[in-house]
Amino acid sequence: MTARVLKSEGSFIDDASSALMGDETIDRSRHAGDSKPSPALHVQLADIIREKIYGHEWGSNSKIPSEHELMVRFDLARGTVRRAISLLVDEGLLARRHGKGTFVAEPGISHAAGARPFSFAATLHEQGKDFVTRVADAWVTPASPDVARELEVAPGTDVMFLRRVRSVDGEPIMCQESWLNLSECPGLPDTDFTQEPLFDAVQRCSGRKIKYSHMHYCARIAGKEHGELLGCDEAAAVLLLEQTIRLVDKKVIEWSTTWFKPGQSVVTDAVQPD
Repeated sequence: MTARVLKSEGSFIDDASSALMGDETIDRSRHAGDSKPSPALHVQLADIIREKIYGHEWGSNSKIPSEHELMVRFDLARGTVRRAISLLVDEGLLARRHGKGTFVAEPGISHAAGARPFSFAATLHEQGKDFVTRVADAWVTPASPDVARELEVAPGTDVMFLRRVRSVDGEPIMCQESWLNLSECPGLPDTDFTQEPLFDAVQRCSGRKIKYSHMHYCARIAGKEHGELLGCDEAAAVLLLEQTIRLVDKKVIEWSTTWFKPGQSVVTDAVQPD
């Protein structure tokens, strides 16, 4: 990969880390005629490190230069270096290890996608991940017109809102927000969702199998509320899944959104038609 070079005015300082970092430099110029000034210094440093990772020059689980090495290499203040690293930690590209340094993050947790609904609890179990579920909010309320339309019930019908945060190794990885059709699932609000997965509870209460799902993925900015729930910066880009789930008789049971913390992926297989 060709090294990314940013124009500089004397900011290069040779160091033992130069061989690892390459020829990249930071642009401090602010020319009067520039219609678009250079990005903030921490953003430029984050861009350089990000390119190293995207270009596979720095592999998964490899240690990056220390804060001090980056400070000397790019003639930056410690606070600037820390802001750049924090930005990439929030994106899921770097991981801090207490007493050891900062490393390129290992591939994030992946979730299967396909022609049928999938259980995130089952996905995590298949990957050998122990997780904890925290119920952040749960209540029964009359369905608003929008919720009623999605659940295919009459406005004002009692429905349940459930918000869960799932964590692995003490770190939140997803926030799941569900509107649930209680007409098809009597007794669902009595469930202990910290112990029983929602899919299992739905099938138990409804007496029917979950069969169909319509899924829509999009990118979103986390925002203040979801940033706090996921433990990431409110400006971080996250993957959002909106899903409508039906039972075997095609009755809608759930309309949900799942917010994935940066660093995760959704995988599927495809076959080219003959």
